[in-house]
Amino acid sequence: MSDLSSIFREALATGLKSQVLTTCSRWAEYRRVMGEPFPGPYSFKYHPWCRGIGDSRAQFNSAMKGAQLGVTEVAINRAFYTIDVLKRDVLYVLPTAINAADFSKSRFKAALLNSDYLASIFTDTNTISLKQAGGVNLYIRGSRGDNNLKSLPVSTLILDELDEMDQDQIWLALERLSGQREKNVWAISTPKIPNKGIHKLYSQGSQEKWIFTCPRCGKLTQFEWPDCVEIIGESVTDPRCSESFLKCKECNGRIEQEEKPEFLATGNWVAQSNKCSGDHRSFHLNQLYSYTVTAGELVVAHFRGLGDEAAATEFYNSKLGLPYIGEDAKITDDLFDSCLSTHTKEDRRPEAGGRLITMGIDVGKTCHIVVMEWFLERIGRDVNAAAIGRLLWEGTILASEFERLDYLMREWQVLACVIDAMPFTTDARRFARRFPGYVTLCNYRSGRTGKEITVNEDELGTATATVDRTSWMDASLGRFHTKRILLPKDVSRMFRDQVASPVRIYEKDNQGNYVASYTDTGADHFSHALTYSEIALPLAASYTQNQPVTAFL
Repeated sequence: MSDLSSIFREALATGLKSQVLTTCSRWAEYRRVMGEPFPGPYSFKYHPWCRGIGDSRAQFNSAMKGAQLGVTEVAINRAFYTIDVLKRDVLYVLPTAINAADFSKSRFKAALLNSDYLASIFTDTNTISLKQAGGVNLYIRGSRGDNNLKSLPVSTLILDELDEMDQDQIWLALERLSGQREKNVWAISTPKIPNKGIHKLYSQGSQEKWIFTCPRCGKLTQFEWPDCVEIIGESVTDPRCSESFLKCKECNGRIEQEEKPEFLATGNWVAQSNKCSGDHRSFHLNQLYSYTVTAGELVVAHFRGLGDEAAATEFYNSKLGLPYIGEDAKITDDLFDSCLSTHTKEDRRPEAGGRLITMGIDVGKTCHIVVMEWFLERIGRDVNAAAIGRLLWEGTILASEFERLDYLMREWQVLACVIDAMPFTTDARRFARRFPGYVTLCNYRSGRTGKEITVNEDELGTATATVDRTSWMDASLGRFHTKRILLPKDVSRMFRDQVASPVRIYEKDNQGNYVASYTDTGADHFSHALTYSEIALPLAASYTQNQPVTAFL
C-alpha cells in the first residue's frame, strides 16, 4: 500500500510540476542536467541573457553572437521544450549532414544521458536524423544538398550556425512553416560579413542589447569593445596583456571578472531599433559578457588580429560577434573608379591577328561575358602577373541564344575562351567543338595548388580545365588593387556591382586551419566571367607559343 501511495504522490508531483513549466526557461531549469563546464541542473547563473532569448514569444527570433555564450543551449532547450510541452514537431538544421550527425551523436545523446526525464520521453532515438517522443518528432538535418528539407511540415524551425549554411536551402526550410497555424523560427550564428546571413536578420529585427546596472556607478550600460576594456600591453607576446581589465564605459570604474554573475543578472534585453520588420526579436552578444573569457584573452586576440586578416576575422566574428570585411577583401567604388580609362566598349573592333584577346563566359539562364585584351613585355612564367589587362567589352546573352557566342568569338578575334562547364554542359561542349583549340570548359575544384591548371579532354576532344577558385579569383580581382586592369568609361552598372559582390573571407578547414575563400553578397556572375578570361590568358599564351600551359603558370 505504501508503495502505491509513493507512486501516486510522485505522479501527482510530476503532474503539478508540468503544469507550472509554462516557459522554456522554467522547463530547462527543472528538466535539463548539464555536464562540464557548469555541471548539475541547468542554470542561468553564468548566462542570464539566455532566459529572455529562450522565453521570447516572437514568431521570428535571431541571435548574432560571439562563440561560447550559451546560446546554442538555448536552441537545444527550445527544441526539447517545444516537443515535450507544446507537443509540436521541430526541424533542427545545421550547416552540413556531418554537423547534423555529430550533433545527434554528441549534444543530443549527452542531453539524454544527463537527464533521466529527457531519456524517458523519447521513445525512438535510433535514427540519427529523426528522434521521436511519442507522436512528436525532432528532425535533425544538414542544410547542404539535403532535399529532405522540402518534405517536412513542421511548426518550429531552428537554424544553428546560419552563416555556415546553404542559404538557398534555408528558404526551403522556411517554406516548411507556411502551412502551419502556429509557427516559430530561431536563427543563431556567429556572423561573417555585413548585410548577409545572421547580420542581415539582426538588422531587420529589434536589435536588442543586454543592458545591465554598473556595479560602480549604478548607471545602465552595456559591454562594448574597445570602450569597456583597459588595454594593457603592446603586442600579442607582451605578458602585461593579462593585466587588462573590464571597465564601465559610463564611469571608467574597474569591473572584476568574478562579479559578472551578480551584476549581469540585473540585466534585460533592450531594443535599439523601433523599425522592426514584423514580429521579429533580434539579439546581439559579445564575449565581453562571458564568465569564462577574460579581458586579457580578448586583448591578446585583438593584437593577434593586427596585420593578420585571418586572426582579425576570428576576433571580430567569434569574440565580438560582429561581421567583418578586411581592408582588401572586396572591390570598393574608389578602387573601381581608379581603374577607369578613356576607351569605350564601342571602340573599333580588332582586325585579324596581332592582339592577345581572351573571353570569359559565366553560364546561366543569362550568360555573362567578358572580353579582355592583354599587354605584356614578355611571355613566360607567371604570365598573369606580368600582364596588364584592358576590358574591351562586357555584356549578356540569353542561354537560348548560345549561337551568338560564335559571332562574339569572330567579332573580337578571340585567341582563347574559357566557359563555365555548368549548368549547360552540353551546350558548352558543342560551342567548344565549333572552335577546337580555342574554347576550354572550366570547373572549379578545391585541392588545386595556386594557379595550377589541369586540362583534360573527353572522348570527342573537348578540353576541360580544372582550377582552384580562390587562387584565380585572387588573380583577377587583385588587378583592381594593383591598378593592372583598364576599364572602359562606359562600363555597365551591373558589371560594377557584380565585381564588387565577392568578399574574401577566412574559414577553418577540416584540420582547424584558416583558409581563404570568396563568398558573395549578391549576384556575382561578371566576377566569374572576369576570372574565366584571366584563366584564358595562359591558355592563349600556350596556343600562340606552341608550348604546354604549365610554361606560363
